[in-house]
Amino acid sequence: MHKLIFFDLDDTLYPRSAQLMRMIGERITDYIIHTIGIPADQADAARRRWRSRYGTALRGLIEDGYTFDLDDFFRYVHDIPLGHVAPDPELRAMLLRLPLRRAVLTNSNIEHADRILAHLQIADCFERVIDIRALGLINKPDPRAYALALEMVGVSAGEAILVEDTPANVGPARALGMTTILVDCLPASGDAACDADFCAPDVLGVEMIVSQLLRSGLPQL
Repeated sequence: MHKLIFFDLDDTLYPRSAQLMRMIGERITDYIIHTIGIPADQADAARRRWRSRYGTALRGLIEDGYTFDLDDFFRYVHDIPLGHVAPDPELRAMLLRLPLRRAVLTNSNIEHADRILAHLQIADCFERVIDIRALGLINKPDPRAYALALEMVGVSAGEAILVEDTPANVGPARALGMTTILVDCLPASGDAACDADFCAPDVLGVEMIVSQLLRSGLPQL
């Protein structure tokens, strides 16, 4: 029986069209150029390569042995305006209707997560936020990140649902036994969407899937 649902933060609890992650990506590239010292004509390719290989550019910087101040990195890359995303009363109501414990599981830091959740007026909808620091800088899609998060909330993989917007993040969670829901999932997603148990056009579609799961009593279809 499902007991808890993890929600990713960025591009999941607000629409991708808000472009916040695009702005964060640009800030990361700028940081790589001006602080790490990678030439401008190579920096964005490096960021994309690290994200593809490790799940985050931060992990790539660490794995490749670059020295930098972690707090400075987080402050710089998350210094973005939030004017393109507005609180959604429907989202808040949907979250509060879900008859499961709710937590946020994010590859960002707690300061960024708290800022976004407060701006969206949904911070009180979650019992806790598990951020990259809480995970010891182990990020999704590393299976260890999911195992640590499950231990922190005291549920087994089979008792947890993961809601994500990133196809690469759902496969390892599903392999552990978590039920996975991929949001912002379009037909063009192709084979990547097949790694998820369910797909929804946006986060509001999660409610119907959860209702089906709870009625069936099964971990997944």
